[in-house]
Formats: sequence, C-alpha cells, structure tokens
Amino acid sequence: MRNGIGAFWAVPGLGLALAACGHRDQRLVDQYFNAVNAKDNQTLSSFAAVGFDKKVDRWRIVKEEDEEKTTMPLTELVNKQKELDKAVADNKKAATAYSMDHYAEVDQVREARKASKGVPGKLSGVAGEWDKYNQKDRDLKKSLAEANAAVEKEKRNVERSLGPTENAEGLTGDVITKKLDLVLTIGGEDKPYVMTLLKYDVKGNARPRWVVQDLKPAS
Repeated sequence: MRNGIGAFWAVPGLGLALAACGHRDQRLVDQYFNAVNAKDNQTLSSFAAVGFDKKVDRWRIVKEEDEEKTTMPLTELVNKQKELDKAVADNKKAATAYSMDHYAEVDQVREARKASKGVPGKLSGVAGEWDKYNQKDRDLKKSLAEANAAVEKEKRNVERSLGPTENAEGLTGDVITKKLDLVLTIGGEDKPYVMTLLKYDVKGNARPRWVVQDLKPAS
C-alpha cells in the first residue's frame, strides 16, 4: 500500500484536481490539463483536437450537460469534397474550351493586362467572360481547400476516438457530443470554461473514447 500511495502522488499535477474526483470524466480532464501544463503536445494531440495556451493551477468539473447525438458527417463531407473537385475540373474544361474558341481575343486580353494597359472596348465582352472563369476557379478552389481540411479534421477525430481505422470514409454511425462546465484556476483567478467532448458510436466498435473537441471561456 505504501508503494501504491507513493506512485499515485508521483503522477505530475494529479493532486490538483482532487476537488472533483469521482466524476466519470475526471480522468480525461486530468489527462488534458496535465498534458497542457507539461506542454506535451504529442500526448495532447492523441486525444484532443484543441490545445490551451495557459498554465492551469487547478480545475474542477462543475456540471455535465446532456449528451446529444447526430449522424456521422464524414460521408457527407467526402461527397461534398468530390462534388467540388469535379466542379473545379468542369470549370477548367469550360475555360479551356472558351479560350480555344476565342484564342486571339483572350490572348490580346492577356497581353494588354500583362503590359498594364487597359483592355480595348471591343474586347470587354471576352475579358468579362474570361474573368468569370478565373474568378469561379479561385472560388471553387478555396471551397475545395476548405472541404479537404474538413475531411481531414473529421478523419483525425475518428481515429482519436476509435483508434487506427481503415476505410474511415465507409463508416456509418453517430457522433455523440456533450459539454462539461469547468472552473479553471489560472494565475490565482477562477474562471468558467466549457469543454466539448465527442465520440463516435460506430457499429462493430464497442469502446470508442471521448475526444476533447473544444475548450472556450463560458459565455
């Protein structure tokens, strides 16, 4: 028993959270803030999507909100990604066709702009159409980049909750989220925060774990 007690108190920072011991999410919250205080980003990123840039002296769970369930968004996000990828390709194909049909005019518009000259009035229609293709290309590529980022973020969350996962895009199930009302002692001052947790309820995986998805000051 003596060795066991010594080992318990040897865990860095664990004693800081004793005021809220016994809560079913206490271990996860302890793990999070111990990693934050140790600046152990490798451990933190394995179960949390967000970090925290302040040292936390103490923390306690005040309240656990009800769980909410929604359909896993990964399939929808991947479909959106594919749609945008096709839209970029289709716009490029249309722009190429327009350029071939108006090769001389488009070339004159390019040369005038390259020389910082105004586009002749007779070419204004062609210039306007060409600009539309270029603007649409920029807009679609921006949306595609955002869609790519959303897919990668969702895949990382799936793996944080379920572990290494093959064919994550083919998984179906639910996302369960809940919020924890916390009090964090930072620089000697108690401050209310809200931590959002999520996990994936997927058929065939009986032991998903909670992921720290967000941490913000309470509004």
